[in-house]
Formats: sequence, C-alpha cells, structure tokens
Amino acid sequence: MLGVLLGTGGTLLGQYLATRVDNRRLEHDQLTTMRAERKAAILSFLDAAQRIELILDSRSVSKNQSDEIAAHEDLHKLWLAKKTVELVCSSELAQCAHSYTQVLHVTLRDSDRFLDSDARRQSRYSMMESARKDLGITGNPLVRDLPPGQLSND
Repeated sequence: MLGVLLGTGGTLLGQYLATRVDNRRLEHDQLTTMRAERKAAILSFLDAAQRIELILDSRSVSKNQSDEIAAHEDLHKLWLAKKTVELVCSSELAQCAHSYTQVLHVTLRDSDRFLDSDARRQSRYSMMESARKDLGITGNPLVRDLPPGQLSND
C-alpha cells in the first residue's frame, strides 16, 4: 500500500513539475512573440517617419515642394504604421507615435504652420525613449544632442 501511495505521489509531483515547466515555456514564447511583434511595428513606423523626415529635410534645403503625390503617399503610410503601433504597443508609446506623426503631418502638409526642428526632434526623442521602454531596454535615456565641444572628428 505504501508503494502505491509513493508511486502515485511521485507521478502527481512529476506531472505538476512538467506542467509548471510547460507553462513557463509558453509564457516565455508568448513574451518573445509579443516583443517581436512590437519591434516590427516600431521599425515599420520609424521607416515611414524617416521617409517624411527625408522629404522635410530636402524641402528645407531646396525649398522645392515637387512630387506632392509621393509625399502624400508616404504620409498615408506613416499614419497606417502609427495605427499598427497603437494595436500592439503600450498606450504610452501609442501616444508618442501619434504626437510624432501629428508633428510630421502638420510640418509636411501646412507650410504656413511649419514647426521648427526642435518640435520634430522632441517628438522623435519621446517616441524613441518610449519605444526603448516598450522593448524592455532599461537604463538611462540616451543623450540625443551633444554640446559642440563634445563632438569629435576622429
């Protein structure tokens, strides 16, 4: 009788431990999948934002507003990428992505309300720091602007 009880107890304990390991593995796999999905959404958003930034930079240099159709298509892609961030990322990151998108939109579409580069830079900075947090990157925020004396020519 004691052997049966020990055998049953050992079997139950083994099943319990195996279930715990399976649950931990499943949680880890889900976290890994969610992080990959977030990372893909963030990179897609940043790619679309960078295209708008490139258009704005070329406009500031040449004052040329040619190829408006391509600019509007890129703006559409940016808004779509922002919506993907809203679906898979934290609400804080979604809000930062929305604010950054709005700044880029206003700057691209309405040259009379042209926002200075500091507004773009600050929106981009908030977006990047929030994205780092969403992806689990810990530590101090990155220093984005170095004083002129700290720039090296090496």
